[in-house]
Amino acid sequence: MDLPLLQRDIASYGIVVSLAKLDISRNNLRLKSNFPMIKNTPSRALTGVASLVESYGYDPDDIARRVDLEPSALYRPDLLIEGGVFNDYLEEAALVCGDRFFSLKLAPIQGWHLLGPMWQLIRQAKTVDELLRVIAAHLESYASTISSPLVEDERGISISLEARWDPHWRRGLNTSRVQVVELACAIFMHEMRRLLGTNWRPELVQFRHSAPENPRPLYKVFGEKLSFNQDANAILVSQADCKRTIAPIPDRPTFAVQHETPVDLKRNLPFVLEVDRAIRLLLNKDEASVDSVAGALGISARTLQHRLRESDTTYQSLFDIARVDLALEYLNDSDLNMLAISERLGFTDAAAFSRFFKKHLKMSPRDYAKRISQG
Repeated sequence: MDLPLLQRDIASYGIVVSLAKLDISRNNLRLKSNFPMIKNTPSRALTGVASLVESYGYDPDDIARRVDLEPSALYRPDLLIEGGVFNDYLEEAALVCGDRFFSLKLAPIQGWHLLGPMWQLIRQAKTVDELLRVIAAHLESYASTISSPLVEDERGISISLEARWDPHWRRGLNTSRVQVVELACAIFMHEMRRLLGTNWRPELVQFRHSAPENPRPLYKVFGEKLSFNQDANAILVSQADCKRTIAPIPDRPTFAVQHETPVDLKRNLPFVLEVDRAIRLLLNKDEASVDSVAGALGISARTLQHRLRESDTTYQSLFDIARVDLALEYLNDSDLNMLAISERLGFTDAAAFSRFFKKHLKMSPRDYAKRISQG
């Protein structure tokens, strides 16, 4: 059946979300879209994946073909791939290799030095606080698939590492985002321990997804203050740790890509993505009104609406996209019931959530959850 998936212009990518088709692949939902694939993730994000897959005795190229990834992207750092395909590859590799903790094995192989020119800005940070702000300010310029806002309170600074699913992407073989989220968070943990010592632990780590049957590997990486089914994927760094100075960070072998130099990297996040990030952050606090989002961005609601119109979209469009996206993540990866999900997404009750979901995805959230859990 034809499935209108939030038919809105996503101006930051210069395309119009068009009709998609729904079918079932491996008992998961799969959306096949008729719009061109948007490639915005550097292929160096796949560094080390091929050798890790081979260590399990499987062919990494075969997995690439399964998820419509050009196999050369596994071995070349200078290509751009679709963020959804990157996510799909990690999920498929975990399934093929039979390792729920595939990303935890990959994280030590990778690191912040793969972030291109952003790596040089990280190396210039003098304190942990400054380093966190560099990551939050620039990570989405490196790959808009990850949203990385900061939240400050009396405890310290929480950095969120959220896997954003852009609505113009097709849905692949796998609808989960567990692997990519745990990879980003595990890389953060390994890099912080390089800076602050192997015994460093965050004040808190939380995931939107549910706990695996055996969570011990996660506790080994993230520490004992780990919780699941939360309203964010986030790591809390204490105030004391934020104030700590950082010794000069030695450079590491990296990839030289001609079109990227440190001077090219500026805080130039598309305004649509800034609004999207603010919506997702404030949605957790039931404060994602147009006025509160505008206030968080330091502008008036009128200016926000005007700038979005200039980008051929609206606040309501972005708000709906964010709620659909988060609903899919909760339904795919968490143990939350419908009432809990509806409350997190700002609905008055589960019935209102169901009507919204059915309007945009042409099925109820319960039907969606049933389909992805079959098999």
